[in-house]
Amino acid sequence: MAKVDFLRKRAESFFNNAKDLIKKREYPLAAFNLDQAAQLILKYYLFLKIRRYPKTHSLKELLTKIGQIYGREKEIEKMKEKDINLISDLEQAYFTSRYLPAEFTQTQVENMKNWVEKLILFLKKI
Repeated sequence: MAKVDFLRKRAESFFNNAKDLIKKREYPLAAFNLDQAAQLILKYYLFLKIRRYPKTHSLKELLTKIGQIYGREKEIEKMKEKDINLISDLEQAYFTSRYLPAEFTQTQVENMKNWVEKLILFLKKI
């Protein structure tokens, strides 16, 4: 268990770093950190259950896998439908903040942060 705990700790570090970057108005980097936090926490919970996780950067794929593994497909599908734009923005942040001159607004990034917080709480309950 200790070997995989680094995923949870790294997710927490990315999340905390995102909050600091939001304060500094570094929105593209904050969005990237939020995507990383979401990816790693999803991979952590997958690993806890099945001792592996998919090699993907897609939050949609990771969420689908979480739903399948934990028997929460309907909840995950509702979450994906309701928050598809936020999830897509987070996925976009992975690539654009590194390779393209994309910008995110404060509101977009705050919404991303709130979504990642809700995701973490959801995962803690399953």
